[in-house]
Amino acid sequence: MGSREKTRSRKMVEQKMIFPDLQPIKWDSLLRAKSNNRIGSAYLFAGPKGCGKEWGAIEFAKLLNCEKPKKSPCDQCPSCSKFYGLQHPNLKIIVPLPGSDKASKESGPLDNLKKDDLEYLTLAIVKKGEDPFYKINVPNARRITINTIRDLRRTIYLKSQSYGRKVVIIFDAHLLSEGMGESANALLKILEEPPENTTLILVTDKRSALLPTIISRCQPVNFSQISFELIRTILESEGIKNDRAIQIAMVAGGNIHLARELGTKSGEDSLIEAEALAMLVANVNEAGWRKFIDSYAMMASRKPGEFKFRIYLLQLWFHYAYRVRSGEVFLASLPSLITSLEKFNLAYPNADLAGINQILEETTESLVRNFYTPLTLTNLLISIQTLLKGKEPISVI
Repeated sequence: MGSREKTRSRKMVEQKMIFPDLQPIKWDSLLRAKSNNRIGSAYLFAGPKGCGKEWGAIEFAKLLNCEKPKKSPCDQCPSCSKFYGLQHPNLKIIVPLPGSDKASKESGPLDNLKKDDLEYLTLAIVKKGEDPFYKINVPNARRITINTIRDLRRTIYLKSQSYGRKVVIIFDAHLLSEGMGESANALLKILEEPPENTTLILVTDKRSALLPTIISRCQPVNFSQISFELIRTILESEGIKNDRAIQIAMVAGGNIHLARELGTKSGEDSLIEAEALAMLVANVNEAGWRKFIDSYAMMASRKPGEFKFRIYLLQLWFHYAYRVRSGEVFLASLPSLITSLEKFNLAYPNADLAGINQILEETTESLVRNFYTPLTLTNLLISIQTLLKGKEPISVI
């Protein structure tokens, strides 16, 4: 770790963390755009999961509306105060929502939400303003709904009555393309004729899932994953002891969401679980596979967050197996894990580990697409067996 990053980490511990400490290069680029009065009408904030890009979008929106901006928002003026809780009149947050058979073209995006979902969303937006790493996940939300974009088209061209610039932030923007892609096509019409004094920020960790025509109309801002040292510093600032924060940061692989999830569990137990899951899916065992399919199908339905976490653990295991196979020296403080990974690589020397990671990613996406989960899990197990032999998987879906 360089001296500049050590200094930045110490600064984050000594005072409240600010976004420029997390992604300094990207922030400098956005700051120059503001200083030179060259604000774009649309941006695409893309990067790996848990890299802080959602926070970056919020901070940029705050900067564009700050009444006393310098190298970052002042956090003191009336405009900045309204961003606490994301309640500024110039800010519109768009997130994936559950679909509804009752929705009509005239319906607003929230008109047909269940009471529990509406209450969750209201509280979640406030929490996001208070905690920039908080992830908004409305239950059963699988896409950016067409009614959300229709509502945006009805309101975005209205003149703002407030100081500053209107900013629309679309979280999980790749879900515009779900279904028939009608939401993406509707948004494209806005991007083709952008309203004055307005900026749209699309935020995604799946850039390739967006329409090329949408990508081409956005200025790209590509975020890098958070470094090990910054992950450790964040965890320590949240009360996790140094030795455990180091272990979690090693396992999290730059994903702050995963790091915080691991922080609520035993780090050693998570690693043991990751290894056990990897051995279960790697070895053909009819009873074990049947139990895996039954229990994980139920988990995906009732506790989707927990399901995704377990898939993350599997992805980490195979990712680390790839790094060990490549001769990379890391995880020195976890020798037992390294030994297990080395044994795994000896047992499966031809395994297509990148392909396994891809099939695991597709498994998590199947939740969004509402595929039949038991069949998806069956396909996952069969595909992993094929990929472990270095062959192309044949889907049974």
